[in-house]
Amino acid sequence: MDKLKLFRNFILISIPLFVLCVLAYVLPFAYMSTEYVIWYEEYANSDSPAIDAKTVLVGDSRAKSSILPALLHEDTYNIAIGGATPMEMYYATRNYIEKNGAPQNAIVTFAPYHFCDIDNWDQALYYNFLKPGEVFEIYTKALELKDPVITKKGRIGEMVSYRLRLPSKYLSQMYEGKFTGNLSSNQERFDQIRGDLGYCEFGNAAGDDGLTHECYHEYFDYIPIVTLYYDRLLKLLIDNNVNVVVVQPPINQASSDGMHQEFLDGFTGYMEDIAEKYPQITVFPEIPVYDNIYFGDSIHVNRKGAALFTGDLKDKLEGIGYWDKNK
Repeated sequence: MDKLKLFRNFILISIPLFVLCVLAYVLPFAYMSTEYVIWYEEYANSDSPAIDAKTVLVGDSRAKSSILPALLHEDTYNIAIGGATPMEMYYATRNYIEKNGAPQNAIVTFAPYHFCDIDNWDQALYYNFLKPGEVFEIYTKALELKDPVITKKGRIGEMVSYRLRLPSKYLSQMYEGKFTGNLSSNQERFDQIRGDLGYCEFGNAAGDDGLTHECYHEYFDYIPIVTLYYDRLLKLLIDNNVNVVVVQPPINQASSDGMHQEFLDGFTGYMEDIAEKYPQITVFPEIPVYDNIYFGDSIHVNRKGAALFTGDLKDKLEGIGYWDKNK
């Protein structure tokens, strides 16, 4: 009888936990914070593209916020993801190509510090953006390369908890979002991103003179697994006959003044090595520097800054006949 009572109590306790897991699985768009929308929009765009894009913009939050597709060129869409490194973007781009075919052109843009810091891996796991096999592949390679972030103690348990949507990971956000309380604001942001062809503003201040992440690195201390996936991303595009150009996102004047020369030299050298390794692509290693008034926060340009950078980039690409290569 005691065993029967114990089993009954276990079932009674398990039912609400199971219900919470199911709700966490089926309602993320309704309770997640607004940051989730950026990842979800790209995931949804792979299945059902907003437009038939001949040119895609690939990268992280600086790519997402620095380039306005509507001002750059016709049939352009921004599939970059805020917080993503080349690891997540490799799989996102591969998935996009597998489902929709390869675009004619791709503009690849990552912040230099994203080669040195894996600061959003928990976010990628939390949003379940990657398939289980993709996460396992990254984790296996991280073990081989002894990456301390991806393979930290307890990581396997965390990955399982995220995949099962256990309440220990999602209940607090579900409570904060009142289960469906963020649906309206998330739908509004989703529509805004779609309306701007994938562009998304991260900082909207009228100027910022703070220092960007790159200023806190004395030298270009790149992470092997990140550069490995950057290579994979470029090879993926090259193998699919995509016309690739690599450009750097702008930084503010304050950050330019505060950046260590050793870091800048190391990053420039890395970009020059990429250009030599992949002669099929065009690489612009220079980091544009804009006045502080064009930044919505210390890291990202505001919309006025995005318009300025997009215009400069358009002139640069037209100057090398970029749009004519895959006609």
